[in-house]
Amino acid sequence: MITSIILLIIAVVFLIVAYKVIRSLVGLVINAILGVILFFVTNAIGITSIQVSVFNLLVCAIGGIPGALILIVLNVLGIY
Repeated sequence: MITSIILLIIAVVFLIVAYKVIRSLVGLVINAILGVILFFVTNAIGITSIQVSVFNLLVCAIGGIPGALILIVLNVLGIY
């Protein structure tokens, strides 16, 4: 009986932790997708002429919207 209660408590704690981890990962994935979309849209519209490379895509994917904005600002200022 006590073993069942302990296993139930462990299962509930595991589910709570898994929910919080998945919830935070969803936000990161959405931010990464929006960053890459922003990168491609600014290139398609003609606002920037940033070369599509693995490095630039990684910056946008890892940095998300802020990463894409950094690349855009650096390109507009003529630094990158």
